[in-house]
Formats: sequence, C-alpha cells, structure tokens
Amino acid sequence: MNKVIIGKHTLESLTTGMYADPYVVFREYVQNAADAIDNAVRQNLLTKDAAEIVIHLSPFERKIVISDNGTGISTDEVEQTLISIGNSQKKPEVDRGFRGIGRLAALGYCSKLTFETSAISENIGSRIVIDSRKLTQLLTAKDSRDVTITEVLGQVYSIEQYPENSTSHYFRVILDEVDEASGLNDYENVVSYISQNAPVPYDPTAFVWGEEIIKRLYAEGLEIESYNVLISFGNTIKPIYKPYKDRFLVDKGKNIFDSINDIEIIKIQQNNGSVMAITWLGKTNYLGSIYDKSIKGIRLRKGNIQIGDGQTLNAVFKDARFNGWSIGEVFISSTQLIPNARRDNLEKTPAYFTLTEQLQKVATEITREIRAASLRRNRELSEALDKAKVSAQTAVDAIGNGINATDKNRISSDLTIARRSVLQSNVSDESGTYYQDIAFDELDMLIGKMKGITTFKAINTLEGLTNTEKRILEKVFTAILASNASNASTIIDQILLSFTKGNKDV
Repeated sequence: MNKVIIGKHTLESLTTGMYADPYVVFREYVQNAADAIDNAVRQNLLTKDAAEIVIHLSPFERKIVISDNGTGISTDEVEQTLISIGNSQKKPEVDRGFRGIGRLAALGYCSKLTFETSAISENIGSRIVIDSRKLTQLLTAKDSRDVTITEVLGQVYSIEQYPENSTSHYFRVILDEVDEASGLNDYENVVSYISQNAPVPYDPTAFVWGEEIIKRLYAEGLEIESYNVLISFGNTIKPIYKPYKDRFLVDKGKNIFDSINDIEIIKIQQNNGSVMAITWLGKTNYLGSIYDKSIKGIRLRKGNIQIGDGQTLNAVFKDARFNGWSIGEVFISSTQLIPNARRDNLEKTPAYFTLTEQLQKVATEITREIRAASLRRNRELSEALDKAKVSAQTAVDAIGNGINATDKNRISSDLTIARRSVLQSNVSDESGTYYQDIAFDELDMLIGKMKGITTFKAINTLEGLTNTEKRILEKVFTAILASNASNASTIIDQILLSFTKGNKDV
C-alpha cells in the first residue's frame, strides 16, 4: 500500500467533474449551513426562528457570499475540516451533507474560494483561501512524476486568523470573480433553483395548502424541517419559498388553469411494515401536463432537500409523461435510503428497490385517476371506447380460436365501425387525445390481424405466414376434410408439423 497514490486528477473529478449543473453549489452550501444550524439549535446557541442562511449576489462585483449563523468551526479543527476530502465526520442518518466533498463544489466557477468561520467562546476567526486559478494550472500541468492530491492542495490554499467577538458563531463562503457564463449571479435562476432544491418553507400566501400538508404529515409522525433562506440582491433581501401554488397553468395556448382540491397522504412502507417515506399528492382535476417546470412532477426529498429533479420519478410511471400531470413530494425518512454522491438519485440499496416498487403502485393509481378524469370530460369518447372494448375482446377471442367467414366479416365490420367512432369522437383535452390514439392503434392492429384469421385455430397460431398463405392453407384443410378421408386429421397434422419444423429451421 505504500506505493498507492491518489493522483491530482482525482481532485478534478471531485470538483469540476462531480456536478454538471453549476447551481449545485448553492445546494451544497445551503445543506451544510442547515446542518450547522441544527447543531447550534441542539447546543442552545440560537433558536430555530433566529437561524438564517443568507445568499448575497453581486453581479457587478462578480461575487457571491453565502453565510449562516450555525455553530461555525473551531480554530483547531478548521483546516482539517475544510481542506480534507471525503473525510467528513457527519453521519448520513442525521446530517444532510456527509461525504465531505461538496464544500469544494464552487472551485470550478470562481477565481478564489474563501471560507470564513468562528465558533462560540473563541475570540478569533479563521479564514481559508483557495486559489482556484492556481489549482487549475496545477491540474493541467504536464508532470512526469506522480503528483498527489495532498501536494496540490498544499500549494493552493492559505490559512489565517483574525480577531473576532467571542459570542460570534458563523460560517461564510465567498466566491470571487464568479464565472459569468455559469449564471450563478442570475437572480431569477438562483431563486428558482434554491426554491426547488433547498429545505425552505411553503409560501404561506401563494400556497395555502402548505400549512395543511405540514399538519397532516406531522399527524403521521413526520416533521418537515425548513430554514429561513434569504436572498440579498442590490438593496433588497427576501425570503425564498418553495414554488408551489394553489392554482397553476396546464395549457398556455388555451389559458387553462388547474388547482389542488385536496391533499392525499400516502405512507410508503418497507416489507417489515416500518415507514420508509411519506408522500403528499395534490388532488387536482388532471386537466393536463403542468406547465410550470418548477412544480410539475412528484419530487423526491430527504432532509427536505430535493434529490434529482421533477423528472427523477418518471421511471415509476408506465407512461413517464403522467408524472408531469402530478404534483407532490416524497419525504424519505428511512436511514437505509441514501442519496448518491451527485444527489441526482438514491443509492441502489434493497430499500431503494422496495421504494421504487411501492411508488410504482402510487403511479398506477395516479394514471387510473388521470384516465378516469379525462373520460368524464370526454363523454363521447368514453362511450366510443366502451363499445370499442367489447368489439376488441370479441376479435381477440376469435383470433385465438378461429371463426367462419360470416363471423369474420361481422367482427371485422364491428372493428371498423368502432375505429371510426373513436376517431370521430370529440375530445376536450390532451389526455383524451392520448387515449383516443391508443384505442385507434389497437383497433387498427386487430383489423389487420382479422384479415389473416381462418376457421382453423391451428392455422391462426402459425407464425411467419402471410394472410394470403393462411387463406390458401385454410382452403387446403377444408378440401381435405371435405374428402371424408379416414386419415384426414392425420394429413392435416402432418402438414402443420411441417410448417412448425420449417419455422424452427428458419
């Protein structure tokens, strides 16, 4: 093991290479701030109401400051805590950030990354400055020798102390010369990202259901932790809330809005009966896909921090687009469900697959409700689909058993009429069009299959034959049976056997 080297390029992978989205830096620093605030509250250093996380954007100065009034870090621990990689003392079952890599997330988007912190009862503060430009130079430099992460880090950071009030406790992250192309100083985008991803409260004005959600979840034993996250821009400072609204757009062209009529709480249980997550779903009229990307889709959260995005749970729906018709959140409570390093999904543990299986059931019920709601609005289509279902089942039975020419013509005619009726039905929404298309395609397929159906079940089940070939074979079998030969059945069986062997040979 004395020859094992952790090379410098690993550092690149853990910083610029770890996250594709630059806005992730806000999630990483906010979740660390939330953990520090929790510790401060537990130590009675401050009350939860007095706790705050402030994000200050300065586009003109190309500067960002993220600060909190949590515990801070003591002088004797600051260097090891902030410069060490993957050596966090946090616990995944308690803390939101626990891998020890997120604090370096901003290195790829600024020229200088600074940490300033002070802990209670200390009359000094600590400042660590990391030179991002120098780090880039060292990572891109051609070097014939093996260069370790430790060597590189030792050349790019400095540490100093400064006088501070002994009653102060805080942590600040300062990004200097922020890359303008990153968009990290774009007020609207930053607010949108934080509102979706950070553990912020529901908007008490725009989303009156928020209070009801908190109350109902609490009744199930789940307390949702939220934090005062403020954004400072120019001369204004405002709180950030989750983007949920009571009324939202579903069809921009037709200016159609939908709204939440009620909240459904669903407990997701493990095989042993213990609760692994609790979900709230907004019961809407399902008028269409939600237009606002910041609220569409059921969201996965742990520690009230979003995992992935609004499309992460598309996979639990048989038709992924129906997640976009849904609104709600899945709050993970199980310690066996752990976010992966990128926090774009969960680690693939047995608990993950159990969660997925249970959420698939939820998705199936949502899909059923969407279809039922659509059919209620599209009565004409609903009636056409009911009739089409009967015709389709009759055709399926015929295909499986065999029918005479008279019944074949009648069933084919019924299918054609059903297809026309479905196609000509008036639909009032996107969902109606969806089910109309599905029914049309199914009926069209059955009409095609009926053309090759014969009176002989054995012929119908043969693969690899055209409809014309099936009809010729039908005439042959009919002629053999009409001959009243004693071995007619044997002859037919031999012919069928030859076709079966022929198919196998192919």
